[in-house]
Amino acid sequence: MSNDNSSFAALTPLPTPVERLREQVLDGRGRFAVLGALLTIWIMDTVLSRHLVDSGAVANNVELLDRLEWIGTSIFVVTSITLVIALYQKNMRRLVHVAAIYLMYAIVQVVVNVISMLTTADTHHGGGLSTLWDVAFVYAMSVIVFMFVYVFLDLTTPGGAFVWPARDGEEAPTPNLLDYLFISMNVNSTYGPTSEAIMSRPGKLIMGLQVILAISMLTVLISRAVAATN
Repeated sequence: MSNDNSSFAALTPLPTPVERLREQVLDGRGRFAVLGALLTIWIMDTVLSRHLVDSGAVANNVELLDRLEWIGTSIFVVTSITLVIALYQKNMRRLVHVAAIYLMYAIVQVVVNVISMLTTADTHHGGGLSTLWDVAFVYAMSVIVFMFVYVFLDLTTPGGAFVWPARDGEEAPTPNLLDYLFISMNVNSTYGPTSEAIMSRPGKLIMGLQVILAISMLTVLISRAVAATN
């Protein structure tokens, strides 16, 4: 009987990295990580939008950013309540839908911020390089938002959106936020792919969008740096 049990255990496939991650999201501290991600994105966007408006960095788009800020706050409140209910009911389908809506809106906010800074990049003169921190903040927000987007893609793609490498003879590790942060920073820096291969076609399109935004932010940084020192 023991031999039969050991043979059955040997034939039973081990859970994949993304399956282990999915279990963590629905149980214990993983629930708080989801809510923490939502809160982090909302705080970063609110602080950034307020600064861009108050400093006059995006004078041509003040009304648009104000409107987006109020919409973002409303979406944050509604999605937070819905996510809490979905997490404690372990309703993965509702969790996916709500998270998708919020992450899509977060991406729109990043795009709007980048475009707003592009259209006003030539209006800043003097002030020194210390005035460039808002460009760095937009860059950081892009990294964080897309990090959570990649987590979402990996959790919702059948078989996972990424192939996680493992040492010879060892089980592939369960990914965590640091792994997704590494992927997002690699894409945002545009210096090449990471050690994790992406298998999701929607993920490849999203990576392409992130690269375009990163190049745009680099353009803003160079233009603002030249203007700030003149």
